[in-house]
Amino acid sequence: MNRHTFLIILLFITGTGYSQITVQAVRVDEAPEIDGIPDEDIWELAIPVNEDFIQHRPDCGEPMSEHTEIRLLYDDVALYVALTMHDSHPEQFTRALTPRDHDCSSEWIGVWLDTFNDDNNAYFFFTNIENVQQDGRLCEVGGWDSNWDAVWESATASSDSSWTAEYAIPFAVLRYSDDTEQVWGVNIKRTISRTNESAFLFRMGDNGWIYIRDFGELHGLNNLPDSRRIELRPYGAGKIKYLPDSEDEWDLWGNAGLDCRIGISTNASLDLTINPDFGQIEADPDEVNLSHWESFLREKRPFFLEGADLFDLPFNLFYSRRIGAVASNGEIIPILGGAKLTGASDGFRFGLLEAYTGRISEDGEMMEPSTNYFVTRILREFDDGTYVGASMTSTDIPQQENRDYSYGRSGALDAQIRIADLHTLYGALGGTWNSSAGEWSDNLAYRGNYNFKNERLNCSAGFSYREDNFNANMIGYTTSTGDVNSWANMRLFHPFTGNPALQDAWVNIYGHYNQIPGGEITSRNINLNSGVSFRNRYHISGSIGYRGSWFDRYEGPDGITYDQGISWNFNSSTDSRKTLYFYFWGYGSTYRNGTSRSLGTWFNLKPAPHVSIEADIDWSTTSNALRYNWDSEAWDTRDTDWKSLELSCSYMFNTDLSLSLVSQISRFESDYGLSEASESNDHWMNILLSWQFKPGSMFYFMAGENADPDEITGEYGEPDFTVFSKLTWFLPI
Repeated sequence: MNRHTFLIILLFITGTGYSQITVQAVRVDEAPEIDGIPDEDIWELAIPVNEDFIQHRPDCGEPMSEHTEIRLLYDDVALYVALTMHDSHPEQFTRALTPRDHDCSSEWIGVWLDTFNDDNNAYFFFTNIENVQQDGRLCEVGGWDSNWDAVWESATASSDSSWTAEYAIPFAVLRYSDDTEQVWGVNIKRTISRTNESAFLFRMGDNGWIYIRDFGELHGLNNLPDSRRIELRPYGAGKIKYLPDSEDEWDLWGNAGLDCRIGISTNASLDLTINPDFGQIEADPDEVNLSHWESFLREKRPFFLEGADLFDLPFNLFYSRRIGAVASNGEIIPILGGAKLTGASDGFRFGLLEAYTGRISEDGEMMEPSTNYFVTRILREFDDGTYVGASMTSTDIPQQENRDYSYGRSGALDAQIRIADLHTLYGALGGTWNSSAGEWSDNLAYRGNYNFKNERLNCSAGFSYREDNFNANMIGYTTSTGDVNSWANMRLFHPFTGNPALQDAWVNIYGHYNQIPGGEITSRNINLNSGVSFRNRYHISGSIGYRGSWFDRYEGPDGITYDQGISWNFNSSTDSRKTLYFYFWGYGSTYRNGTSRSLGTWFNLKPAPHVSIEADIDWSTTSNALRYNWDSEAWDTRDTDWKSLELSCSYMFNTDLSLSLVSQISRFESDYGLSEASESNDHWMNILLSWQFKPGSMFYFMAGENADPDEITGEYGEPDFTVFSKLTWFLPI
């Protein structure tokens, strides 16, 4: 028996797919026109792929009900993809026009590219039937990165028997090796909204996960260009703010700068900035936070979003919102400059980031000092998620005015090994060193976990421990320290292939136990939850949990032990393909010897493919919670009431031009038994016009207001009013 025959028998026994599908790209001298209709003669040179797609949902492993044709060409500039999606009921196409990277129920098609063919990293490029683009990256180390954006070209069209799409993906936006002959990993995914089918050219697992290792191979790529190009993004921004309660009623602001990306090689790039465009158009929504820790804010700024998966360091050593944060007087700390180097080569991925912020002063007094931030991470990746990584951060605050020099350092080593595709072992060791911490002791952190995952069962268990003096908050995000956190989880998944009503169901049991070594139990809980999804895209799930008595060492002068209790929650949703879509949720539990309850709903109304109205309604209360009243310096009971309404409306003129309104009104009430009740209110609204006037170039115009109520009467006064405009221009060289 030769080796090839033995491999086929082994694959048959283990049930592993053995695909004979061949995907070939053909080099051409002339680029096709990207108009959404692949009817030019040059497409006849391509080698068509006419294999049946294999369903990922709802009937795992079954052929897709409709046929798809694929063709690929390339030249010295780009990879060209032509896709024809046949459909026997084109009158039932689900059309949706949304902003870029916005997921929605529609007809979708997309290509995945593992350009190093290492089973670890892949790009994806998708469009729906209205040519809404989605792109991003999937990494075995770091997971999904949907914030990655490339400048690429696409177009779509539809007929009485199909819809079609054409892509031009420039090699300059990809990273790949410098080999003369290359083989890339590839897959194609199609979604049919009418039948709720999603399917791949190369089959993915029944459990819903996308595994890069299961991609097929793309052949025929030879002598690819050395994509060393320079991209310039100059920008200008201006703001006028009306402050009715200020002596200077009008506040004027202007800014300009330049972002520059230099392609060093086919697998590395350098980003340089002069007064970089870190501007954030969107506001951070208000949220209720009853914990001892600050809210963790989502990053939205372009410079930090690029390569965010690579800078996701162990133990949250890097929290990008620390850089250019809000000063104590409410001003945004300016970022004067920044640089970032990222790349990959011979199984290594690396990233370095440095930024320098300016100081903030008020009435001659320094509120925030100028600061230098530095982050680096390097990974050595092996097959299919096995890797070794090293990370380091450094924060330096030079001596300024009457403030002495101070610093913060952190570092970590982490590694993961995957065994037989089913078992994963992970471990990490980290430490912090700060000038304000005194002796360098008790400043380490440890983490380890094991995971087993197959098509039906997912089991994991692990622990983490951050010593008392571990503190990365100068550039990272650190919360509780000093206790050992341990957990275990088991999830069972079952698809209902062929069932006319049910799609899949799952049940999950989770438990954790946290304790100060040799001391108090700081948390312990066991939770059982389950859910089911239906063929009509409805879903329902719920859980019940038990929490044992626990010690909160951060509450009050000396901490307190709280009683045991139970918790429950539920959530359900309707069909997202319909004109009106609802998501409901509710929660209840014992809370610090009292009770906590929450209710909420989110709905989306789409009266037309280009119009969307969304509302998010939240209501949370706590009653008779035992908390320490610092004003009265005594233990007390506290009631809280949080209400919030977020409303957004958007009108898409086309894929490049949109108008949106976003607003929120919220109220938080807190009432201690021994002191007066307090109330906090907020109301803000923004109207934003976004126009991509050429690929990669954007114009924004925003008008907004923010109204705070009087602290005594609670009545809203005259609101602040802001007009903001920004122009960014993409100039490839």
